[in-house]
Amino acid sequence: MKILAIETATEACSAALYNDGEIITRYELAPRKHTQLILPMMDEILDEAGVTRSSLDAIAFGRGPGAFTGLRIAVGIAQGLALAIDKPVIPISTLGAMAQQVLDKTSGLLASDEITFIPAIDARMGEVYWAQYKQIAGVVCLEGKEQLSKPEVMAEFNNKEIRFGSGWNAYHPELMKYDSTEISNATKDVFPNAYYIAKLAASAFVRGEMIDAAYAEPVYLRNDVAKKKAEQSKPI
Repeated sequence: MKILAIETATEACSAALYNDGEIITRYELAPRKHTQLILPMMDEILDEAGVTRSSLDAIAFGRGPGAFTGLRIAVGIAQGLALAIDKPVIPISTLGAMAQQVLDKTSGLLASDEITFIPAIDARMGEVYWAQYKQIAGVVCLEGKEQLSKPEVMAEFNNKEIRFGSGWNAYHPELMKYDSTEISNATKDVFPNAYYIAKLAASAFVRGEMIDAAYAEPVYLRNDVAKKKAEQSKPI
């Protein structure tokens, strides 16, 4: 199984290759440089692995939520490449990739089914993208829905939750203090990373969760919320 993964939804830019169980990756925290970095990153990891584009089984991408421009970059590149080599795409949640990253980095310390992972991305305009995840057998699973809300909503969480991401850093840094040094290190400056997009995509591929490249779309939670509000305001 060979899956190329692309992630450009936030300040971080990364690419990764899942190559028969091994993952090669490139990652750089470089705001506004994604268009300059992502293609060379892709070429580097393919060359390093000795893998051609035509031998890929699928293209995975961080489908959001995240920055509008960054999501368009990832979707555009993934869709264009997949169409060129006639392969499917695998959309992966950026929030899910963040949650998987923290779970993996704590080496099982957070393996309890009772712990809730709450990644949050600063959505600007005084709002945050966030969601709740549990883990099952070492893989994070979404509970409920991904949300866009005011950051005050997240202040209600203060029990068995692990909190991380730019949404927490920007609005509730006081709620990100942990007794465990290992957890503190794992939750520091967490951004979506193509390494975990690739890892989750490999599992999704096995489950048959691919889609035709023509239907690849980013997830814009802000657009979804605006649409719902408009529908609710329509006269009956």
